[in-house]
Amino acid sequence: MKRTLALALCLGLGIAAAPAMAETKNPGTFVFMWTDDIQSFDPAYIANTPSSYGALNIYSRLLNFNGSKISEFVPSLSTEVPSLENGLIKQAADGSVSYTFPIRKGVSAHKVGIKGADGKVTWEYYDKLTDAQKATIEPGYGQITPEDVRYSLLRAILQGQSWMSNAITEVITAGKYTDIAKWVEAEGEVKSINDASPEILRKVYDQLASQIVVDGDNVTLKLPKSFPATLGVIALPFGTSVVDKEWVASVGGWDGSGDTWKAHYRPELGANPLFAEENGTGPFMLEEWDRTDRRITLKRFDNYFMGPAKLERVVMRTVPEWTTRRLQLLSGDADFVTAPVEFIDELSKTEGVKVIDGLQKVFSRGIFFAWPLDDNDNPAIGSGKLDGAGIPPDFFADIDVRKGFNYAQNYDALLTQVLLNKTVQSRGPTVRGIMGYRPDSPVYSYDPAKAEEHFKKAFDGKLWDTGFAFTAYVTEGNPQLTAALSALQQGLSRINPKFKMQIQALPWASVSDKLNNREKPAAPLTVMGWGPDYSDPGGPLGAASYYLSPTGLVGGMVGQGYRDLMAEKFKPLLDEAWASVDPAVREPIYAKLQEMSYEYATTQFLWEDFGYVVTRSNIDGYVDNMILYGAWDFYPVTKAND
Repeated sequence: MKRTLALALCLGLGIAAAPAMAETKNPGTFVFMWTDDIQSFDPAYIANTPSSYGALNIYSRLLNFNGSKISEFVPSLSTEVPSLENGLIKQAADGSVSYTFPIRKGVSAHKVGIKGADGKVTWEYYDKLTDAQKATIEPGYGQITPEDVRYSLLRAILQGQSWMSNAITEVITAGKYTDIAKWVEAEGEVKSINDASPEILRKVYDQLASQIVVDGDNVTLKLPKSFPATLGVIALPFGTSVVDKEWVASVGGWDGSGDTWKAHYRPELGANPLFAEENGTGPFMLEEWDRTDRRITLKRFDNYFMGPAKLERVVMRTVPEWTTRRLQLLSGDADFVTAPVEFIDELSKTEGVKVIDGLQKVFSRGIFFAWPLDDNDNPAIGSGKLDGAGIPPDFFADIDVRKGFNYAQNYDALLTQVLLNKTVQSRGPTVRGIMGYRPDSPVYSYDPAKAEEHFKKAFDGKLWDTGFAFTAYVTEGNPQLTAALSALQQGLSRINPKFKMQIQALPWASVSDKLNNREKPAAPLTVMGWGPDYSDPGGPLGAASYYLSPTGLVGGMVGQGYRDLMAEKFKPLLDEAWASVDPAVREPIYAKLQEMSYEYATTQFLWEDFGYVVTRSNIDGYVDNMILYGAWDFYPVTKAND
């Protein structure tokens, strides 16, 4: 999953701003200066946000997100967005669900196959063809058809390389299998996909192929039961990006046969024929990838089916040093730069520079309660007893303890003093823009009197008089998260001096070791956060499932007691919501789950994370879609002459 650590909060690191130049440099070219690298240009291979820049701008999908709206979609290669209302989503009496996509006609890839007098097909850039050459295009060679769409989805699933492509497997199997290997191993009753016979490989292929079918101009996905996040997965710029079947086969990729797919399963990065080559249908083409200079140049595709982009070129340069990026921005040689958060206020006051601040992100930060805790030589719990010198392993099983901790946190101080009013308090697992979020759902506030009331009830009244002592962990280099624990520490000690919480910063690997792959967690309190991979809160990769499912990521780390609570109180509602394809049915259930996370004090939900963008002042058109984790769609971007 796409997980992000909190932005560093550093103070007192101002620098003198160099004068900004008024002259527009590189007109028509957008110079994008960042610290990341693209891993591959194969949309079925990639899984991280930086690599999504290639697929997002070079390839097209069946659907796009509707601007910044993460739960609304607009047509792309599909001419309609499937819905119950238009009949393109159908649920059968047996619970199976079908999604039908009418495929747009007349869409050309960047390169098309030209048949010569000798009968051989050569691949040429469509933008450079004469009318006479266009008349010799071999049908289907670079002309997107429903079969290309089907092939692209099959290829992503069968390649099995990235968890984002594997998400399509979860869609097709309605969550039964997380990847093609699990499907093969279950069907063949083998321990590894490499042990499966050719007959089993073919059988699984035939089963899969029967669920992605072409009928005239339509492609239909047939799911055995509801998977409400289907459209959200289809719109992501990863394995659902459409490639041209004939072109992929011509460069050494899978030929589409059910008997040959295993040879292309999980290819080595450098051996993947689409590693550094592309033939998409998106608004930009890959002109050059200089891996030595860490520079990528994208060129406009003039025959893009939605019309040409405003920019002629995009140059993406990887520059690790902030000083270099800063100088390039101020001189106008860079149009966008990634910038450390501590310089944002200064840059916003710099002539010629524009800062878009306080952008929403799709996940929140929270403090997680774990129980029962590992009591085998665990220094974090002290004596391991309720004697003032430690805590018992089931400390957070007491709901009054959890509620007392929630009322002891100074949320307002964190929002104003640490987060500088750039975001809002989190109301639960789902954040603004995700189904089930209600701006008036209950939240905890700093209330020492209510905290005292609950602490006096905890452990049949013993906790207040006895007190406690334990250690909470935070990952190194995260001042915001450290501040959250510090505010809680101060709140607890002011409520009762006998309440003692120490804070220890550790490398992420050490914090992870105290939570993951353990029978019982060793960390009583941990502060962190995750982001979902689609906007629906349910299902295997949804925000509500991450927090509230007994098999979710949080449940996997914070102990059997937490999992038991989730199984008893939350899982029935999660299952009820996920069984319906109707958003009107699911939304109130997710809203109820949000309220229940408050009622049961499952987590101390802190704040919604946020982002920012720094550009030259003549740059416009950036669309922030938080489910894409800030990835730039360069198609709507403009660069005006100063």
